[in-house]
Amino acid sequence: MEPLGSAGNADDFSIHIPAVELIGGGIVTLPRSGVTAIVGPNNAGKSTLLREIAAHVKHGHLNARLNSTAHIVDRILIKQSGSLDDARAWISQHATTVNLSGQNHFVRPGAQVPIDAVNWRLVPDISEGGLQEVNDLLAFYGDAWGRMNGAAPVEMRDVFNGPALSPLHILQDRRDLFDELNSMSLEVFGQPLTLDRLSRNVNLRVGDTGVPVPKIDEISEEYWRALASLPPLTVQGDGMKSLIGLLVPLVTSAYPIVFIDEPEAFLHPPQAMALGRILGEQAKSKRTQVVLATHDRNLLSGLLQSETDVSIIRLERGGDGRTRAHQLNVDDLREIWDDPVLRYSNVLDGLFHKAVVLAEGERDCKFYSSALEEWEPKGGLPIPSGDILFVPSGGKDGFPRLAKVLRSVSVPVVASPDLDILNDRGKLRVLVQAMGGDWSLLQQDYDRATAEFRQPREATYVSHVLSALNGVFSSRQGERFTAEIRSEFMAQLRSRGNPWSSLKDYGELAFHADPVAAQRLLDNLESMRIVAVRVGELERFAPHLGVAKGAGWLPAAITADYHRGEAVRKHVASLVTAAA
Repeated sequence: MEPLGSAGNADDFSIHIPAVELIGGGIVTLPRSGVTAIVGPNNAGKSTLLREIAAHVKHGHLNARLNSTAHIVDRILIKQSGSLDDARAWISQHATTVNLSGQNHFVRPGAQVPIDAVNWRLVPDISEGGLQEVNDLLAFYGDAWGRMNGAAPVEMRDVFNGPALSPLHILQDRRDLFDELNSMSLEVFGQPLTLDRLSRNVNLRVGDTGVPVPKIDEISEEYWRALASLPPLTVQGDGMKSLIGLLVPLVTSAYPIVFIDEPEAFLHPPQAMALGRILGEQAKSKRTQVVLATHDRNLLSGLLQSETDVSIIRLERGGDGRTRAHQLNVDDLREIWDDPVLRYSNVLDGLFHKAVVLAEGERDCKFYSSALEEWEPKGGLPIPSGDILFVPSGGKDGFPRLAKVLRSVSVPVVASPDLDILNDRGKLRVLVQAMGGDWSLLQQDYDRATAEFRQPREATYVSHVLSALNGVFSSRQGERFTAEIRSEFMAQLRSRGNPWSSLKDYGELAFHADPVAAQRLLDNLESMRIVAVRVGELERFAPHLGVAKGAGWLPAAITADYHRGEAVRKHVASLVTAAA
């Protein structure tokens, strides 16, 4: 920073963390004004990474390393702009200058810092020494339990215009900020807040008095009785206390850098999504750098809805015990969010799991998930069932898109297409490439295995079509002719005379000309984490069910225990083994 001058411009001061270097390898970058979300499976080190970044900001590189037991962060870079006078001008806008014991201090809720500390700490090698005393003026850290007291009642000030020692004092002074907080409470909980200025302690109450607020020297009995009837925030549920306890300091005080651990704690999914939107909007409007650790996909969705810059860092703990990071930067994440298929899928949930299995449809996912949950013996698979997420791809065309997103942050991904993926060389090649495979290693076996199906179609007669349709629909004559049944009808018409149809009908048993090449092809695909349904398609796992494709198939198949069958057990085992 420049030497001390005679005047400063608060707008010229800024401070942020451009990058974090991890001991386990890799450098992650953080958007200057926006949100960085740290995600990953359980025990990956999300909260630990957040704490260590905050410790490096406060204590500097050497001191943070000495006091840390986890050692995920190697070093961070802190970048600042403007002069020392600009920094003092900025702090003066957000704090009060008070003389304490003969020395001038900057005072704001949670901070009493000697003014001269700005000279000592905001120096060119700030990354090494850290912010130290100035940290509480420039950075905020909110964990789940600390937030419970973030809006706790506080005694009235001795002098009404004295320095604000609590965020609630600021709400007393700034009606606009209270209105902002109140609108957030209405958005998340559907309940207004009222600031109790009459009791000995300033506190927040939940609800509206329904009585116009009187002048300070004209308090009516009607008003104070109505106010006293409102329950205080302190007796509300943990979700509301935690969220309001987080928002009160953020709304009332501008911090250039904000750290939040599990902001979604105690919240229901819709509330977590609303909080994500609010945090994103706060970061955007106040030009704040927010770094948070989360387990919640709904919070991520809310952040993305806010249209602020969002980056995702996914952590994984390797076999050597070290934590490694993989990043989706702002531009890549925006591209994903702009894709309707990805936006409305549950693909973001995959960031919190150890592996993701992509299947063609929702029914496939539910059937395989049921089979995995029923797996015996428990613990007999390399990845616990709860750590695997099944995601519908919306058909074969969706596999590459979803795989690309998840693999970009090192989520192990397995694709489980029906066997007729083989009838489209182009689609299969694109999927292989999306999964990181080499098509040239498969091409020869593909040509040999599928040669018998790439023959001209046999001549089809009306009798053949009627026979095929009657075999499928004769038992369903009482059903309504819906769009789904029409699709099945048309599929039967197309399949008659199509050599490829035998792959769905008979699975890998349909390979007659060169079964060795076919087996090698399927095995090599599995080594690339493409585990085709070897029985042909989902419905072939329940060949004698008596219920054709449609909404009734899944409940009927599970009721009949087909999800415990040997064929599906073998398929699920292949999926999990490929993911491990």
